[in-house]
Amino acid sequence: MNKLILTAVGGDLADTVTLHHDPLPSPGPDEVVVEVEAAPVNGADLLFAAGWFGVYPDVPAPLGAEGVGRVVQAGSDVDPASVGQRVIILPTFRHGTWATSTVVPGSKVIRVPEQADAEQLAMLAVNPATAYALLKDYVTLQPGDWIGLNLANSAVGHYLIALAKRAGLKTLAVVRREEAADQVRALGADAVVLDGEDLGAHVTEALHGAKLRVLFEGTGDPAQIAQLTPAIEDGGSVVAFSSATGQSPALPLADLIYRGISLRAFFILNWLENTPRERLEKVYGELARLVEQGAISAVVEATYPLDEHQKALQHAQQNARTGKVLFTPNNPASTQA
Repeated sequence: MNKLILTAVGGDLADTVTLHHDPLPSPGPDEVVVEVEAAPVNGADLLFAAGWFGVYPDVPAPLGAEGVGRVVQAGSDVDPASVGQRVIILPTFRHGTWATSTVVPGSKVIRVPEQADAEQLAMLAVNPATAYALLKDYVTLQPGDWIGLNLANSAVGHYLIALAKRAGLKTLAVVRREEAADQVRALGADAVVLDGEDLGAHVTEALHGAKLRVLFEGTGDPAQIAQLTPAIEDGGSVVAFSSATGQSPALPLADLIYRGISLRAFFILNWLENTPRERLEKVYGELARLVEQGAISAVVEATYPLDEHQKALQHAQQNARTGKVLFTPNNPASTQA
């Protein structure tokens, strides 16, 4: 099997990521071998390679956190009926998905529909699940409630807007570029505001007197958060799910103490570890059906075979991308939008 391996932490990915060819190992008793159809390059993968993520690489380390494929072998303790099933691979950052095949515990795969688009399913385990958990696990929301999100043109933002719209929620989306504003308007955001010096005033104007029940925060920028927190209701919440700036999010003291605004956080690996298997199957089953129906999706900008990994990783690090970059390990063709 072919797989991409991280040989050193930090540095230029052109030097630290290499393509290896190894014999396909046999699965252990509780493992399955999955032939990978597609696997995305996420920001978390790049942070992992740089040594800046919640899991530190044990080099040489297999790369790729999530993906979709088909079970081709099963260990003795795994239901033999799983062989032939299409599954998504849940992220661990220990079992690489940037590979033609990968060996993972049977508990780290979940069956998904045959008819759904493989590229969309490949991105199901992280960003759609993050959006789902943000909406379901922190604040009890009712149709008509307002939620806010910055980093709204990110993949998580796209899924949040789509899922919120289906739930009858109103969304205030904050972005940094007019092109991104057009994009999130097209997705169905109810109010879109450009970041800047007068952000707080523009948010107040856009809400027409309404208050946010919760702000989903992905920038880590304390200055921006300070402009957004006045729009949150007393006793409301800020939930951090990312930090695009690399800073630690912080609340203004008055909002934290006098208004009771809480700051909480979401990390996908903790959620996967602490969520019962039954609920994981329910959540991913629901999300997979939405993918199959075309109700949720992310833009795919390009796909690459493994032997074009340098080009793929360079592409994935571009700031002006409009969509995701994926590996299609068993398809020799690549597509570039």
